[in-house]
Amino acid sequence: MVAALDMSLEEVKETYWRITDNVVQMKVVDGHCIFYDSELMGCSVHEGRPERCREWPLHPSMLFDKNNYTTIVESCPGLNRELSYEEFCIQLKAILENKKQDDQP
Repeated sequence: MVAALDMSLEEVKETYWRITDNVVQMKVVDGHCIFYDSELMGCSVHEGRPERCREWPLHPSMLFDKNNYTTIVESCPGLNRELSYEEFCIQLKAILENKKQDDQP
């Protein structure tokens, strides 16, 4: 993200990040991530986005929190709303396991 924005880490932290304890999130503007561009209808720093954003909307937290799953499904038109939570978890676990295997040298 630092390279994509051509800014120092300190500038990026100050300008774009919201840090709570050890959790880093992007600041929110008008109910969206600070990098959401309504004209692009997406991320304005797509190539430099953090890993958590690269996972979106398939974030691992959805496996442990059905409320989080429900919130994300309601806000993301790309997710199959007819899929049960249980079936979604099975599929997401498989995706994450495959990713883990692909990331190993």
